Amino acid sequence: MKILISCLSHSWGGMEMFTVQSAEQLLKNNLDVYLFCLDGSSIDLNSGFIPEQKKLKVKSNAYFNLKNIFQLRRFLLQNEIDLIHTQFSKDLWTISPALMLIHKKIPLVFTKQLGSFIKKKDLLHRLIYKKVDKAIAISRVIKQNLHETTPLEEDKIVIIPNVVDLEKFDPLKYDRDKVRNELGIDKQTFVFTNIARLSPGKGQDTIIKAIIPIKEKLQNILFVFVGEAEKSEKFYEEYLLNLVKENSISELVKFLGFRKDIPEILSASDAFIFPSYAEAFGISLVEAMAMGLPNIVCNADGVLDIIIENETSLVFNRDDIQKLSENILRLRFDDDLRKRLRFNSLDRSKEFSFEKYNEKVIQLYRGLKTNL
Repeated sequence: MKILISCLSHSWGGMEMFTVQSAEQLLKNNLDVYLFCLDGSSIDLNSGFIPEQKKLKVKSNAYFNLKNIFQLRRFLLQNEIDLIHTQFSKDLWTISPALMLIHKKIPLVFTKQLGSFIKKKDLLHRLIYKKVDKAIAISRVIKQNLHETTPLEEDKIVIIPNVVDLEKFDPLKYDRDKVRNELGIDKQTFVFTNIARLSPGKGQDTIIKAIIPIKEKLQNILFVFVGEAEKSEKFYEEYLLNLVKENSISELVKFLGFRKDIPEILSASDAFIFPSYAEAFGISLVEAMAMGLPNIVCNADGVLDIIIENETSLVFNRDDIQKLSENILRLRFDDDLRKRLRFNSLDRSKEFSFEKYNEKVIQLYRGLKTNL
C-alpha cells in the first residue's frame, strides 16, 4: 500500500517529530511511504530514510496555494498513491482541493494533535472537511473538540493515542548516578521532576506553591524543573524564579532549562509531577511512566486517558494546592505506595507503544481501502 504522509510545517516540535517517527514505523511494517513536506524543513532533513524521488517538497504552506494543489494532484497520480495521512490540519487546504481534481477515490486520514476554539462549520470548511474519511484524535478531549468545532460527524472520528519509543525510554538502559553526579545530587536526595515548557498552562507555579507550606518537612528532597519559556512567556519564568526566591526555597528547587537527555534525567529521578491542566495528551507523562516513575497529575483533559487514579498515579484538582502538598508527602514517605505506582505505571505505559499504534493505524488504513 502506498501511503503519502503529509506535514507542511517549518517547526520541529512534537507533531513534526511524530510525523517522521510514524513514517519510519510504517516503513518497518512494509508499507510504501511517500512524504509531502516543506523543502529544507526539519521534517525534510530528518527523513533521509525516504528516497528523494518519493518526496514532494514545496516552498510554501500558504492556505489554498494553487501551485501546491496542482503539484500534489500530479504527484498523487504519477505515484498511484493509495491513501493520504496528514498530521497537520492546515494541509487540508492543499490536499482536499487536489483530491477534488482527481476522479480516482483516495482515502484521506487526518490526525488532530491540539484542540481549537475556532468554529469551522461554514460552507468552505464543510467542503474542505468533506474529503476527510477518518480523523484520528489523540484523546477523548480532542475527539470532543473535533466534533464541536468541525463539520466531522462523530462516527468519522476515532481515538488513537500518541506513543513513546519504549526502546528509548527503558529504565534498564541508563546509569542513574551519572546525571546525579553531573548535577551535584547525592544518592540520598529524593528527586521530584517536572518536564515541560515553562508556561502558565503547564502549572509549574502550582508545584512551587505546594512546596511552600510543607518546606520544613522536605529534608533531602529536590524538585527539578526541565524546560524553558518561549519568548512570549518569559514573564512566567521570571515569576517562578521570584516565587522560589521570595519564599526561601532555593535549596529545594533546581531549574535545568532545556535538555536533550530526557531519559537520563528521568532515570536520575524518583518521582514525576505533571500539574498541566490544559493538555491534549501528555507525552512527557507517558515517558516518565515508561521509566518507572510514580507520579502525581492534575485531574484534567487528555491526562485522564493515560493514568488510572490511585493505581498508576496520585491525582489532585486544578489549584488544589493543599491536595498536591499532601500527595507530595505521601509519595515521598510511603515506600509501598511508590512501588505499587511504579509497577502499574510501567505496565500501563506499554499501551502507548509504537507496536500498538502501528496495529491500529494500519488496520484503519486497510479498512478504508476495503470499503472503496
